[in-house]
Amino acid sequence: MIFKINKKTVLLSICIFLCGIIARITFINSTNSMSNRMSGGRLHPSLHAIIAEALPVSTQQAANVSERFQRPSKQLPLPNPYALNDFQKENNEPPLISKKFEAPEDLLLAYYGILRAASNMSGYSGGCGSIGESGLPYPYAYELLTKEKQNEISLNQFIDSFKGIGYTTLLKIVPAYAPPDTPQNIKYYLVEIEVITGPKANNDKEYNKGSYFAYYYGLVTVEKTPKDGWKIKDIDYIPEDFLCAPVHSWFYLSDAVVQIVYEDNMKIIEKIDRTKQKGDMVYIYASGNGKQYRFDFIRLTNGYDILLHENVFENGMWKEIQLLTDDWKDFKLTINNSQINKTI
Repeated sequence: MIFKINKKTVLLSICIFLCGIIARITFINSTNSMSNRMSGGRLHPSLHAIIAEALPVSTQQAANVSERFQRPSKQLPLPNPYALNDFQKENNEPPLISKKFEAPEDLLLAYYGILRAASNMSGYSGGCGSIGESGLPYPYAYELLTKEKQNEISLNQFIDSFKGIGYTTLLKIVPAYAPPDTPQNIKYYLVEIEVITGPKANNDKEYNKGSYFAYYYGLVTVEKTPKDGWKIKDIDYIPEDFLCAPVHSWFYLSDAVVQIVYEDNMKIIEKIDRTKQKGDMVYIYASGNGKQYRFDFIRLTNGYDILLHENVFENGMWKEIQLLTDDWKDFKLTINNSQINKTI
Protein backbone atom coordinates (compact mmCIF):
# COMPACT_ATOMS: atom_id res chain seq x y z
CA MET A 1 0.00 0.00 0.00
CA ILE A 2 1.36 3.40 -0.95
CA PHE A 3 0.60 6.49 1.19
CA LYS A 4 0.69 9.90 -0.40
CA ILE A 5 2.06 12.70 1.80
CA ASN A 6 0.27 16.01 1.53
CA LYS A 7 2.91 18.73 2.04
CA LYS A 8 0.36 21.33 3.09
CA THR A 9 -1.02 18.99 5.75
CA VAL A 10 2.47 18.26 7.08
CA LEU A 11 3.38 21.96 7.22
CA LEU A 12 0.10 22.78 8.95
CA SER A 13 0.69 20.04 11.53
CA ILE A 14 4.22 21.32 12.20
CA CYS A 15 2.93 24.89 12.63
CA ILE A 16 0.22 23.74 15.05
CA PHE A 17 2.80 21.71 17.01
CA LEU A 18 5.23 24.65 17.25
CA CYS A 19 2.46 27.07 18.24
CA GLY A 20 1.48 24.66 21.01
CA ILE A 21 5.04 24.59 22.32
CA ILE A 22 5.30 28.40 22.22
CA ALA A 23 1.97 28.79 23.99
CA ARG A 24 3.06 26.31 26.65
CA ILE A 25 6.35 28.12 27.24
CA THR A 26 4.56 31.47 27.40
CA PHE A 27 2.05 30.08 29.91
CA ILE A 28 4.81 28.63 32.10
CA ASN A 29 6.81 31.86 32.05
CA SER A 30 3.71 33.90 32.81
CA THR A 31 2.78 31.59 35.68
CA ASN A 32 6.28 31.66 37.13
CA SER A 33 6.43 35.44 36.78
CA MET A 34 3.15 35.92 38.63
CA SER A 35 4.13 33.51 41.40
CA ASN A 36 6.99 35.85 42.20
CA ARG A 37 4.75 38.89 42.64
CA MET A 38 3.65 40.30 45.98
CA SER A 39 1.70 43.49 46.74
CA GLY A 40 2.17 44.83 43.23
CA GLY A 41 5.92 44.21 43.19
CA ARG A 42 8.47 41.45 42.58
CA LEU A 43 9.52 39.32 45.54
CA HIS A 44 13.24 38.62 46.01
CA PRO A 45 15.32 36.46 48.34
CA SER A 46 17.16 37.87 51.35
CA LEU A 47 19.62 40.65 50.57
CA HIS A 48 22.50 38.68 52.10
CA ALA A 49 23.22 35.07 51.28
CA ILE A 50 26.38 35.16 53.41
CA ILE A 51 26.42 33.00 56.54
CA ALA A 52 29.44 33.71 58.72
CA GLU A 53 30.39 33.19 62.32
CA ALA A 54 28.30 35.24 64.72
CA LEU A 55 30.11 37.97 66.61
CA PRO A 56 30.48 37.62 70.39
CA VAL A 57 27.51 39.16 72.20
CA SER A 58 28.07 40.89 75.52
CA THR A 59 25.71 40.52 78.47
CA GLN A 60 24.39 44.04 77.92
CA GLN A 61 23.80 43.36 74.23
CA ALA A 62 22.08 40.06 75.02
CA ALA A 63 19.55 41.87 77.18
CA ASN A 64 18.48 43.91 74.13
CA VAL A 65 18.54 41.05 71.62
CA SER A 66 14.92 39.99 71.91
CA GLU A 67 13.63 43.56 71.89
CA ARG A 68 15.59 44.52 68.77
CA PHE A 69 15.47 41.36 66.67
CA GLN A 70 12.56 39.21 67.75
CA ARG A 71 9.70 41.64 68.21
CA PRO A 72 7.39 43.36 65.70
CA SER A 73 7.36 47.10 65.15
CA LYS A 74 6.25 49.47 67.87
CA GLN A 75 6.57 52.55 65.69
CA LEU A 76 3.58 54.46 64.45
CA PRO A 77 2.68 54.32 60.74
CA LEU A 78 4.45 56.90 58.61
CA PRO A 79 2.26 60.05 58.63
CA ASN A 80 0.32 60.02 55.38
CA PRO A 81 -1.98 62.81 54.17
CA TYR A 82 -3.45 60.59 51.42
CA ALA A 83 -6.27 58.06 51.55
CA LEU A 84 -8.61 56.41 49.07
CA ASN A 85 -11.40 58.94 49.68
CA ASP A 86 -9.11 61.72 48.39
CA PHE A 87 -9.41 60.22 44.91
CA GLN A 88 -12.60 58.15 44.93
CA LYS A 89 -15.06 58.80 42.12
CA GLU A 90 -18.78 58.06 41.93
CA ASN A 91 -18.22 56.07 38.74
CA ASN A 92 -15.42 53.73 37.79
CA GLU A 93 -14.64 55.35 34.45
CA PRO A 94 -10.90 55.92 33.93
CA PRO A 95 -8.92 57.96 34.55
CA LEU A 96 -9.63 57.47 38.24
CA ILE A 97 -6.81 59.78 39.34
CA SER A 98 -6.34 63.10 37.59
CA LYS A 99 -3.73 64.48 40.02
CA LYS A 100 -0.24 64.95 38.57
CA PHE A 101 2.38 64.31 41.24
CA GLU A 102 5.27 66.77 41.12
CA ALA A 103 7.16 65.19 44.03
CA PRO A 104 8.06 61.47 44.08
CA GLU A 105 7.47 61.22 47.85
CA ASP A 106 3.89 62.44 47.35
CA LEU A 107 3.36 59.76 44.72
CA LEU A 108 4.52 57.00 47.09
CA LEU A 109 2.43 58.34 49.97
CA ALA A 110 -0.63 58.37 47.71
CA TYR A 111 0.05 54.84 46.46
CA TYR A 112 0.35 53.33 49.94
CA GLY A 113 -2.36 55.59 51.32
CA ILE A 114 -4.78 54.12 48.79
CA LEU A 115 -3.64 50.54 49.47
CA ARG A 116 -4.18 51.00 53.20
CA ALA A 117 -7.91 50.44 52.62
CA ALA A 118 -7.44 47.50 50.21
CA SER A 119 -8.06 43.84 51.03
CA ASN A 120 -7.85 40.64 49.00
CA MET A 121 -8.49 37.88 51.56
CA SER A 122 -10.84 35.70 49.55
CA GLY A 123 -9.81 32.10 50.17
CA TYR A 124 -7.58 33.05 53.09
CA SER A 125 -8.09 32.81 56.83
CA GLY A 126 -8.53 36.01 58.83
CA GLY A 127 -11.24 38.58 59.41
CA CYS A 128 -14.86 38.29 60.42
CA GLY A 129 -16.59 39.92 57.47
CA SER A 130 -15.66 42.57 54.94
CA ILE A 131 -12.25 44.18 55.45
CA GLY A 132 -11.70 47.84 54.64
CA GLU A 133 -12.85 48.73 51.14
CA SER A 134 -12.12 45.22 49.82
CA GLY A 135 -10.97 45.40 46.18
CA LEU A 136 -12.18 48.93 45.46
CA PRO A 137 -8.79 50.67 45.98
CA TYR A 138 -6.73 48.50 43.61
CA PRO A 139 -7.70 50.17 40.30
CA TYR A 140 -6.80 53.54 41.84
CA ALA A 141 -3.38 52.33 42.97
CA TYR A 142 -2.88 50.69 39.56
CA GLU A 143 -3.23 54.05 37.83
CA LEU A 144 -0.12 55.29 39.67
CA LEU A 145 2.04 52.84 37.71
CA THR A 146 3.78 53.89 34.51
CA LYS A 147 2.19 52.93 31.20
CA GLU A 148 5.09 50.55 30.57
CA LYS A 149 4.45 48.82 33.90
CA GLN A 150 0.75 48.51 33.10
CA ASN A 151 1.69 46.87 29.80
CA GLU A 152 3.80 44.38 31.76
CA ILE A 153 1.17 43.52 34.37
CA SER A 154 -2.59 43.72 33.84
CA LEU A 155 -5.00 45.10 36.44
CA ASN A 156 -6.21 41.58 37.27
CA GLN A 157 -2.64 40.37 37.72
CA PHE A 158 -1.94 43.41 39.89
CA ILE A 159 -4.93 42.59 42.10
CA ASP A 160 -3.94 38.89 42.26
CA SER A 161 -0.51 39.86 43.62
CA PHE A 162 -2.26 41.03 46.81
CA LYS A 163 -3.89 37.66 47.54
CA GLY A 164 -3.91 36.93 51.26
CA ILE A 165 -3.23 40.55 52.27
CA GLY A 166 -5.92 42.23 54.34
CA TYR A 167 -4.19 45.42 55.46
CA THR A 168 -1.05 47.36 54.47
CA THR A 169 0.78 49.90 56.63
CA LEU A 170 3.59 52.07 55.28
CA LEU A 171 6.44 52.37 57.80
CA LYS A 172 9.32 54.01 55.94
CA ILE A 173 10.20 55.98 52.80
CA VAL A 174 13.89 56.93 52.46
CA PRO A 175 15.80 58.07 49.35
CA ALA A 176 18.18 55.33 48.13
CA TYR A 177 21.43 55.48 46.18
CA ALA A 178 21.20 56.31 42.48
CA PRO A 179 24.20 55.12 40.40
CA PRO A 180 26.02 57.86 38.42
CA ASP A 181 24.50 56.71 35.12
CA THR A 182 20.92 57.11 36.42
CA PRO A 183 18.78 59.40 34.21
CA GLN A 184 17.60 62.58 35.93
CA ASN A 185 13.97 61.52 35.66
CA ILE A 186 14.59 58.30 37.64
CA LYS A 187 14.81 58.06 41.44
CA TYR A 188 15.00 55.19 43.93
CA TYR A 189 13.43 54.90 47.38
CA LEU A 190 13.67 52.37 50.15
CA VAL A 191 10.25 51.48 51.51
CA GLU A 192 9.19 49.25 54.39
CA ILE A 193 5.67 47.93 54.81
CA GLU A 194 3.77 45.95 57.41
CA VAL A 195 0.98 43.70 56.16
CA ILE A 196 -1.69 41.69 57.93
CA THR A 197 -2.16 38.36 56.23
CA GLY A 198 -3.26 34.82 56.96
CA PRO A 199 -2.96 31.22 55.75
CA LYS A 200 -5.18 29.76 53.08
CA ALA A 201 -8.61 28.99 54.49
CA ASN A 202 -9.28 25.48 55.77
CA ASN A 203 -12.38 23.65 54.57
CA ASP A 204 -13.34 23.01 58.18
CA LYS A 205 -15.28 26.14 59.09
CA GLU A 206 -14.60 25.59 62.78
CA TYR A 207 -10.85 25.65 62.22
CA ASN A 208 -9.34 29.10 61.76
CA LYS A 209 -5.67 29.94 62.23
CA GLY A 210 -6.39 33.65 62.39
CA SER A 211 -4.16 36.36 60.95
CA TYR A 212 -0.55 37.42 61.43
CA PHE A 213 1.81 40.29 60.68
CA ALA A 214 4.59 40.23 58.07
CA TYR A 215 7.19 42.80 57.10
CA TYR A 216 8.84 43.61 53.77
CA TYR A 217 11.34 46.20 52.60
CA GLY A 218 12.77 47.00 49.22
CA LEU A 219 13.29 49.47 46.42
CA VAL A 220 10.70 51.47 44.54
CA THR A 221 11.80 52.94 41.21
CA VAL A 222 9.91 56.07 40.19
CA GLU A 223 9.98 57.86 36.85
CA LYS A 224 8.95 61.37 35.86
CA THR A 225 7.42 62.10 32.45
CA PRO A 226 6.45 65.57 31.16
CA LYS A 227 2.86 64.42 30.57
CA ASP A 228 2.10 62.29 33.63
CA GLY A 229 4.48 63.57 36.33
CA TRP A 230 5.93 60.98 38.70
CA LYS A 231 4.78 57.39 38.33
CA ILE A 232 5.90 54.06 39.81
CA LYS A 233 8.14 52.18 37.39
CA ASP A 234 9.02 49.14 39.53
CA ILE A 235 8.75 47.72 43.04
CA ASP A 236 11.16 45.13 44.42
CA TYR A 237 10.35 43.61 47.82
CA ILE A 238 12.48 41.51 50.16
CA PRO A 239 10.87 39.62 53.07
CA GLU A 240 12.18 40.31 56.57
CA ASP A 241 13.35 37.41 58.73
CA PHE A 242 12.93 37.47 62.51
CA LEU A 243 14.67 34.18 63.35
CA CYS A 244 18.14 34.55 61.77
CA ALA A 245 19.73 37.36 63.80
CA PRO A 246 21.39 37.63 66.26
CA VAL A 247 22.88 34.13 66.41
CA HIS A 248 24.05 33.90 62.79
CA SER A 249 26.54 36.07 60.93
CA TRP A 250 27.20 39.81 61.34
CA PHE A 251 25.77 41.40 58.18
CA TYR A 252 22.85 42.98 60.09
CA LEU A 253 25.10 45.03 62.43
CA SER A 254 26.11 48.40 60.99
CA ASP A 255 29.33 48.76 62.99
CA ALA A 256 30.38 45.20 62.16
CA VAL A 257 29.79 45.79 58.43
CA VAL A 258 31.90 48.95 58.47
CA GLN A 259 34.70 47.30 60.42
CA ILE A 260 34.82 43.98 58.55
CA VAL A 261 34.15 45.26 55.03
CA TYR A 262 35.77 48.71 54.91
CA GLU A 263 38.57 48.21 57.46
CA ASP A 264 39.57 44.55 57.56
CA ASN A 265 39.01 43.72 53.88
CA MET A 266 38.93 46.82 51.69
CA LYS A 267 41.46 48.78 53.84
CA ILE A 268 39.64 52.07 53.21
CA ILE A 269 39.18 53.09 56.85
CA GLU A 270 41.46 52.71 59.86
CA LYS A 271 38.95 53.18 62.67
CA ILE A 272 35.35 53.93 63.53
CA ASP A 273 35.15 57.34 65.17
CA ARG A 274 31.56 57.42 66.39
CA THR A 275 28.03 56.16 65.83
CA LYS A 276 24.92 58.34 65.74
CA GLN A 277 21.32 57.17 65.60
CA LYS A 278 18.49 59.46 64.58
CA GLY A 279 15.14 57.74 64.42
CA ASP A 280 15.51 54.72 62.15
CA MET A 281 18.74 56.00 60.60
CA VAL A 282 22.13 54.86 61.92
CA TYR A 283 25.21 56.87 60.91
CA ILE A 284 28.69 55.37 61.26
CA TYR A 285 31.51 57.95 61.13
CA ALA A 286 34.97 56.59 60.31
CA SER A 287 38.38 57.79 59.15
CA GLY A 288 41.33 56.40 57.23
CA ASN A 289 44.11 57.41 54.84
CA GLY A 290 43.60 61.06 55.74
CA LYS A 291 39.89 61.08 54.86
CA GLN A 292 36.62 61.09 56.78
CA TYR A 293 33.70 58.84 55.87
CA ARG A 294 30.06 58.47 56.84
CA PHE A 295 28.02 55.33 56.22
CA ASP A 296 24.22 55.67 56.36
CA PHE A 297 22.14 52.66 57.43
CA ILE A 298 18.40 52.21 57.88
CA ARG A 299 17.25 50.01 60.77
CA LEU A 300 14.39 47.74 59.76
CA THR A 301 11.63 46.36 61.94
CA ASN A 302 13.46 43.03 62.30
CA GLY A 303 16.51 44.87 63.67
CA TYR A 304 18.68 44.61 60.57
CA ASP A 305 20.81 47.62 59.60
CA ILE A 306 20.73 48.04 55.79
CA LEU A 307 23.40 50.19 54.13
CA LEU A 308 21.93 52.89 51.88
CA HIS A 309 24.64 55.52 51.34
CA GLU A 310 28.44 55.94 51.46
CA ASN A 311 29.83 59.46 51.90
CA VAL A 312 33.23 61.17 52.00
CA PHE A 313 33.89 64.60 53.54
CA GLU A 314 35.30 66.93 50.88
CA ASN A 315 35.50 70.73 50.65
CA GLY A 316 33.58 71.16 53.88
CA MET A 317 30.62 68.96 52.94
CA TRP A 318 29.54 65.34 52.64
CA LYS A 319 29.64 63.92 49.10
CA GLU A 320 27.96 60.64 48.21
CA ILE A 321 30.23 58.12 46.51
CA GLN A 322 30.41 54.42 45.63
CA LEU A 323 33.18 52.66 47.58
CA LEU A 324 32.12 49.01 47.54
CA THR A 325 33.87 46.80 45.00
CA ASP A 326 32.06 44.04 43.09
CA ASP A 327 32.97 41.51 45.79
CA TRP A 328 31.14 43.54 48.42
CA LYS A 329 28.52 45.52 46.46
CA ASP A 330 25.60 43.44 47.76
CA PHE A 331 26.08 44.89 51.22
CA LYS A 332 24.31 48.03 49.98
CA LEU A 333 20.69 48.12 48.84
CA THR A 334 20.85 49.51 45.31
CA ILE A 335 19.28 48.79 41.96
CA ASN A 336 22.55 47.04 41.03
CA ASN A 337 22.38 44.60 43.94
CA SER A 338 22.51 41.07 42.53
CA GLN A 339 19.64 39.94 44.77
CA ILE A 340 17.34 42.46 43.09
CA ASN A 341 17.87 40.51 39.88
CA LYS A 342 16.76 37.26 41.53
CA THR A 343 13.22 36.24 42.35
CA ILE A 344 11.86 33.75 44.83
